[in-house]
Amino acid sequence: MSRKPPDHHWQGFTQAQAELLDRLDFYGNNAWANNPQAQAIMPGLLGDLAKSGVPLERAKEAMRSIGYDEKALRNLDRW
Repeated sequence: MSRKPPDHHWQGFTQAQAELLDRLDFYGNNAWANNPQAQAIMPGLLGDLAKSGVPLERAKEAMRSIGYDEKALRNLDRW
């Protein structure tokens, strides 16, 4: 379950970065908990974001802007 409203556009991000943020939002349905699925997905996704020019802090700001709370965002730090 994503939190991003259907009409939301990632301002200040390229299309490729926006697609990665959409994926990050999609996988945030369980607040990025540590489980086997996340272990397989998150390192690569965060690496792809960083390679695209979106460091973790900027990705967290994007997720905060659509409603993720600090507890969920701290889970991103773990990855």
